[in-house]
Amino acid sequence: MKKLIITLFLISNFMIAQNNDKKYKDLLKESPFNSMYPKFMAEDAAEYFKEFNMLFSDKSPIATKEARLAAISASAAIRCEYCISAQVHLAKQAGASEEEIKTAIQIAAEIQRFSILLYGNEFGLERLNKILGVE
Repeated sequence: MKKLIITLFLISNFMIAQNNDKKYKDLLKESPFNSMYPKFMAEDAAEYFKEFNMLFSDKSPIATKEARLAAISASAAIRCEYCISAQVHLAKQAGASEEEIKTAIQIAAEIQRFSILLYGNEFGLERLNKILGVE
């Protein structure tokens, strides 16, 4: 009886492992980005990417092109070469012009520049809010 239980346990584990490997291979076919995650997280990662991409879909309150331009600006600010490459490509697919892409990058640069000026001069949030009329 003991041998039978052990045998059934081993067979079921083998079948589960094969099923998990097939699921993982299917997830890699769905998106090669899923390979960046440990196998045990790949299914959740795949679901996350579907939800993440809704930010750039018709379901988002921000139009796709504008969302991609915002992503370019953020990518430039964090200096992510992978992000820049992908977001510029996707923005062009969404209809963004070279001028719009350059402007999104310039916005990131200007925000960073002005932030350095404010911080370096110890401008202070209270003073800034007073100038802006924020109470």
